Amino acid sequence: MELIISILFFSISGAICIQLFAKAHTLSEQSVEMNNSVLWTQNISEVFYGSRGNLHTIADYFAGCCVVLESYDDTPEIGALIMFFDENWNLIDFPSENGALNFAGYELLLSIKKLPAKEVYADTQADTSLMDGDALQGEITILRMDEQTTIDQIPDDDDPDIISDRYTDFYIGNTEVDNSEA
Repeated sequence: MELIISILFFSISGAICIQLFAKAHTLSEQSVEMNNSVLWTQNISEVFYGSRGNLHTIADYFAGCCVVLESYDDTPEIGALIMFFDENWNLIDFPSENGALNFAGYELLLSIKKLPAKEVYADTQADTSLMDGDALQGEITILRMDEQTTIDQIPDDDDPDIISDRYTDFYIGNTEVDNSEA
């Protein structure tokens, strides 16, 4: 009887340990995913700021690895940039050879809009009445690609496939932005 109780206790302990190892593996994968998404979000934010929000200059930093979607109303300051990554966070060339996009695990979408500066900076402590002109606002979203469909606009915030979602901006004042190819 003691042996049966010991085996039962050992079985229960083993089942709990297996669940702990499975949960640790899942948390490790989520941590790697979050770290890489934060890294790429920060990279794109820095390139956005360094290129003064110029969509084509941003695309030049990642030549061959992204696609630029121009705006629908022919406004050069509004558009999107899409990049794809495999499961190991390696950039996938676009257009993809041999259907490599079928193996894409993540999609990064940078959506750029030109907005009045007062609207962009309304949540700051600064006096927005002094901010005449415009600002470029970029929204960077990284999505997990479970279904092999790409998007060209950012889904709702409650979408479970959103890993990272961040806004970045660049104040342009009253000047016109040249988003033509350099």
